[in-house]
Amino acid sequence: MNFKIFVLVLSMVSWGFSNPLADLAITKIPSVLFALIVCGIGFLFLVVVATIRRRIPVIPWKLVIPLGIMQPGLAWYFASLGYTHENASTGVLILTSETLFTVLIGVFWLRDRLTTKQWLYFLVGILGVIIASSASRHVETSSTTIYFLVSALSFGVYANVMRKYVSGYSSVDLVLGQTFVSTMLFGALYLAGGAVHPQGISSNIWISAVLCGVFGVGLPFVAFNFAVQGVPGKIIGPSLNIIPIAGVITSLILGRGAPTITQIFGSLLVIASVSLISEKAVDPKT
Repeated sequence: MNFKIFVLVLSMVSWGFSNPLADLAITKIPSVLFALIVCGIGFLFLVVVATIRRRIPVIPWKLVIPLGIMQPGLAWYFASLGYTHENASTGVLILTSETLFTVLIGVFWLRDRLTTKQWLYFLVGILGVIIASSASRHVETSSTTIYFLVSALSFGVYANVMRKYVSGYSSVDLVLGQTFVSTMLFGALYLAGGAVHPQGISSNIWISAVLCGVFGVGLPFVAFNFAVQGVPGKIIGPSLNIIPIAGVITSLILGRGAPTITQIFGSLLVIASVSLISEKAVDPKT
């Protein structure tokens, strides 16, 4: 159990670390090409893992195709659009709303139940997202925070689809299929756009994009899916709070922008909301 908790923490740190890398890479690399690199590197990472396992993957393509379009596909694409005008701290704080969207969709679609207190905690979290979004610092004059919210919504849909329809399949096989689908999607979009290769980009930008694929897709998906098989839900929920903490610290180290006091306050509301909602498991309606 202790080792799996360590692996769970590792996956959260990895996800948080990837956000400033994305913010750096997207300054020079177009969004579609960036998404192609991230998903492609993630796919190659999963291929290596699948090869080490020495087992033929069993992939339910009818489910995996829409799953791969949503995650890591659209989720990463919309997040990269958000980083075009927002700094890394803003992105990682707003993306904490993924859990809130997951809970809300579960209530209305899968008929989960929340207690009165849990609804109150949920509303506090929504207030925190609004505060963090409205207090964002724009790199340019316009705001792209809406793209972070769309990315978080995409994750919420994905998480509940996984809950409802996917069972009995290896998590590694599923993610292998998902990254393949997202790579093909962005590869097609990149070719359809003329396959324009940007010039004059420094090596550290390319390295950031590649590392983003490793730490934002490949490594955390494998680590998370391994850990959740033996870690209680009461630990998994609060562990998501590690992502914004790791993201903000890395953002400060890489010089990708510090959060405002108001943003920190808003994110603390979200973190508290997620932790309190996770104290008691959401009961399915019978």
